[in-house]
Parts: sequence; C-alpha cells; structure tokens
Amino acid sequence: MHKVNHIHHQWLPLPDGTRLAYRAWLPDDAANNPVPAILEFLPYRKNDGTIVRDEITMAQTASRGYACIRVDLRGCGESDGHLSDEYTAQELQDGVDVIAWLSQQSWCNGNVGMVGISWGGFNSLQIAALNPPALKAIITQCSTDDRFRDDIHYMGGCLLNDNLDWAAFFWAYAQGRAPDAKLVGENWQEQWLERLENMPFLAKPWLSEQTRSDYWKHASICENYADIKIPVYAMSGWADNYRNTVFSLLENLSTPRKGLVGPWAHKYPNIAYPNPKIDYVSESVRWWDYWLKGIDTGIMDEPMLTYYMQDSVAPKSDYESRPGQWISEPSWPSKRTQHRRFYLGDKTLLNAVPTDELALSVKSPQTVGLNGGRLCVGIRLDMEQPSDQRADDAGSLCFDTPPLAEDFAIAGQVKAHLSIQSDKPTGQLAVRVCDVHPDGQVTRISVGLLNLTHRDSHEFAKPMTPNEQYEVVVPINHVAYKVPAGHRLRISISSAYWPLVWPALERPTIRINAKNSHIDVPYRDDLFTEFEPAPYDIPIDFDGQTLRSSDSQRIVHHDYKTGIVSLETRDDFGRQHFNSCDSIIDFKMDQTQSIHPDDPLSATSVLNFDLTMGREGWWTALKSHYHMSCDEHNFYIKATWQAFSEDEVIFEKTFDETIVRNLT
Repeated sequence: MHKVNHIHHQWLPLPDGTRLAYRAWLPDDAANNPVPAILEFLPYRKNDGTIVRDEITMAQTASRGYACIRVDLRGCGESDGHLSDEYTAQELQDGVDVIAWLSQQSWCNGNVGMVGISWGGFNSLQIAALNPPALKAIITQCSTDDRFRDDIHYMGGCLLNDNLDWAAFFWAYAQGRAPDAKLVGENWQEQWLERLENMPFLAKPWLSEQTRSDYWKHASICENYADIKIPVYAMSGWADNYRNTVFSLLENLSTPRKGLVGPWAHKYPNIAYPNPKIDYVSESVRWWDYWLKGIDTGIMDEPMLTYYMQDSVAPKSDYESRPGQWISEPSWPSKRTQHRRFYLGDKTLLNAVPTDELALSVKSPQTVGLNGGRLCVGIRLDMEQPSDQRADDAGSLCFDTPPLAEDFAIAGQVKAHLSIQSDKPTGQLAVRVCDVHPDGQVTRISVGLLNLTHRDSHEFAKPMTPNEQYEVVVPINHVAYKVPAGHRLRISISSAYWPLVWPALERPTIRINAKNSHIDVPYRDDLFTEFEPAPYDIPIDFDGQTLRSSDSQRIVHHDYKTGIVSLETRDDFGRQHFNSCDSIIDFKMDQTQSIHPDDPLSATSVLNFDLTMGREGWWTALKSHYHMSCDEHNFYIKATWQAFSEDEVIFEKTFDETIVRNLT
C-alpha cells in the first residue's frame, strides 16, 4: 500500500485555453515512480457533488498504486466554459485532450484508464470509441451503448416521466450551482451569472427528439461497436435502469471484455444497495493491474460474466439486502441458457398453442403502473422499488402458470411476441414478469415497454390502422430471478404504465390473438459459481456532519369528486456540512404527478427544487419550478429558474415551451 497525496483543487489546460478543474489522489512516490492514471470525467462537481464516493473509492485506489483524477466537465463546478448538452462532440474531444494531458504528466507512466458510473459510464464508452492513444482500458458502470433504447429519456419508444425529472434535477444539482468562491476567487459571481445566462433548457431538446434520430445516434456506440478497440469491463445492478448494456456489450464487442451484475441500484458496488456489496476497489485494481501494469492477476482467466441470481422475495418498496447466489458464465450469450416458450390461455400460461379461440383484450386504467416504483433506483432517497403488483394486475391481462413443481431460475431477457389489434392509431404496451406467492402477494421481476407506433422501428414511427393485425415484440429488461417451487410465474400485460411513462395520445382497446402469441423465457437449471466477487461490508461514512437528517414521503391521493389520482413525492436530502470543502449543502425537492384513470391527456407533472449551498460569508441558492402537461397535439412545459446570492435574487429566467407530439 502507498501513502496518498491529495490535491483538492487544481486546473488543467485544454488546447483552446479552457481550464478544467480537477481533484487528484496520487501515490506519494509517483513523482519518482510514475504510475498509470485513472480518469473519471463528470459534470457532478468534484468539490462538493461526488465528494463522498470519491473520498472513499479514489483514495483507496490510489493507495494501490494509481493516480486517480476526478475532472469536472467544462461549464460545471469550477471548470471554465459552458455545458450545452449531454455527451456533445466538445465534451468527448475534451475527454480525449484530458487523457493526452494526463499521459504526459511526470507522475504518469503514459497509461490511462477511464472509469465512470452513469454519465461517466456513458462517456467512458464514447471516448474509448475515439481511440485516444494513451487510453488502454475502461470500466463502465450503469451506462448505455444506445442513448434512445436505454437511458432516462425513453424506453421502448415510450416517453419516460424521468425525462423531465432529470432535466429539472440536473439543473438544480449540477448544472446551475455556483463555482466555489474560495476556489475561483472574487469573480465567482460574474462567472456564475455568465454561466447561468448561457445554460440551455435541456428539457426541450430531450422532449423534442421523440424518435431514434441522429440526435440520439450521436455518441451511441452501438452504431459501430468496432470503434472500441480496448478492453471493457461493464458493471450494473438488477435494480438499475441500465443493466441491459452489460449484455449487449458482451455480445457485440470484439475486444477483451467482462461483465458483472449485482442486486444493486444506481451506485458503485462498494457503496451500493441492496446488499451484498462487493470489494469494488480490489476488483477494479485487478482489472487495472492486468491492462495498465501488465500484471497477470488471473482476471482474464475467469468467466466473462458474473451475475447475482436473486431469490424470491416478498414485494417491498425498499430492500436492505437480496438473498441469492453468484452465477458464472464463460461467455455471453451463454450456451448454458435454455429457453421455455409459454402460450397465452384463459388467465393461464400454457406449454402448447391454445386450441380454442380466446377473446383477450385490455383497456387499462391510466393509473396501472402506480405500484411500479421508480425508473432508476438510487437517484432519490427511498421507496423506489416496485411494491405489491395486485392493484396494477387488476387493470391488466394476467397469465399464470400452475404452482411450479420445481424452482425456475430466469436468466436473461424475456421477450413477449404478441399478435395484436388496436381500435386506435396510437397506444402503449407494458409487459411485466411477476412472481405470485402462495399467499397472493405479487413481486415484479422485470418490465418491458413498447410504444406501438414504434413497433417496426424506433427511428420511423407509424400510426396503426385500427383493427389491423400486427406482430410486435416487447423486450423485457434483463434479469436473474429464481421463482421457487409452489409459486406461480405470471405475465401481466397492460396498455398503460403511469407514472413511469407519459401516457399515449389515446386510450385504446388492445386485442390479443392468443394462437399467434407467445412468451420466450430464458432460464438456467444448473446454477453454480466459478467466480464470486469479494464481499465488502465496511460502513460507509462521510467526512462531515449531518445538520438535518434526510427524509422522504411518497403518498397517493384519490380525489373521489374529480376522479383524479395524484402521486406526491417529497425528498428532503437533508443538510450536511462537508469538511474537506468546508461547505454546507441543503437540498429539497417535491413532485406531484396527476392523472385521471380514463383520460391520458389529463396527465400533469409538477416539480419544485430548492438547493442552498455555502458557508459563513458565502451563501448561494437555487430555486426552480416546472409544470408539464399535454393535449392531443402538443406537450407544454413551463418553468422558472432563480438564483440567489445571500438572500438576493440575482438571476431569474422563465420558459414557456410548446413541443409538437410525434405519435408519442
């Protein structure tokens, strides 16, 4: 182990003169014994945003003989310039330039690795595809190779409510916050105001691009997997929205690659939940040692993929831990995977095509999905997992097996092949895979969505012809879950899934031809472990003091006079003082989403954010308000941004956007 020197704040120059702010952890002898550098490149404020995880993970990694460098994107934190959108060509070129700069430092031996989760997982893949010479390997976590298929904006061509949520959250948490006066000097307010004036209203482009256009193809490395020529380690968790990417990377990349999927939410595996956590630092160092130092750690002799087979659990909105076991796959797609085909009977899943004609139809209340939890578990505070599915099943078509005679371990991506008719030109389908317990409780295992106007292509949406027959495929998010003997496997099909997705233009009746429909379920019947990640159970603390504890509420209201159903979410992230940056952060947000069960055009979403940051002699604050609604032709977003220095409003901007609907 090395002693570690810490650089809290410094700037690195880009070729165009822009300075990016960075934080670094270096082995104390790196000046005389240069080491590889590990880069994480983010907008989330190295000074006071990702501070807790950085001070845990980067310091530990540096002690193993690596220079760990955390750089803020231009226009974020204390970095110069402006941020105009996610994953722009400028951002990716900056990343290439940062890697070149790192490789030339006296403490670096010329080899660079890149790591990241979420945004940093995205751009580590995207920058790898540009092939900067010094970049030798990456670890990408909770990321995507297809920005339209798997991100926080759309799923199956359906507009996610998180599209607006994320635009609002990002402005308050990262994009809009002031540079620290202590680090940038007396012109901090001038820099802040200039940045605020130039900030884009990101909710508009994200909502305007409703198909898989060139906008989303940009920086989607699935456009040409061959662009990536270096080793890739992809990680995620079953509670995370981005788990599909691990499997698509393993299947499509031709470079050396590995995959790891735990039971986790959107977090690094050493600080993730539900348990079990793993010793992520040791696992990552084994990877870096092999590819950046040329040490044969044995990591490439181990299985290509390791994932956590989750045991059956009762439905809960939060889990402290998930029982299960680690499973190994020498390759992916796995030759060990078997497939079982089920057919749709009268409320049953059959092993053969039904002999009788069945009149199957669904016209779900718009409130089906209310118990589906949140899209990206780990972003909010708690109550994010799907709860008991019985209420949602009441508005769905449900098909069950008989009680299982033996355990059935689902492993991979379930696909629903459905032959449908609709009485309207537009609509949605949600397909859920569920575990029905003997006492009647229903645990959601996974879910898939499809905008029916995207049935043939996410790039070219086409309305349906009423009452014409269509063959559609609804892919369900990858999962590993063991349904035990005595339980029943259920497939639930609904024509709505609010509030996860914004409702379709219309509320159709969907008819399903059972004889031409089936469900393909991948499974494993030989569960064994060839590699198990090292466990990690050290309590996660931060260097600071909690001045007000976090708290949250998630409450449903049903107005029996109007019929409107509302979901209120209140998240108070608390008030903390962080010692290393000597800053207090106080962050609150609340959201109300409302809809009438019979009217998809009644949907609204209202968000408010309130963030205070500073210390004695320097206080800043952000307040914002968003309101989204729709009619059959347009989406409407109104918003207000305010910035405060001490108690004075120094910046205010309003938005009133009308965005044409494109069969969404």
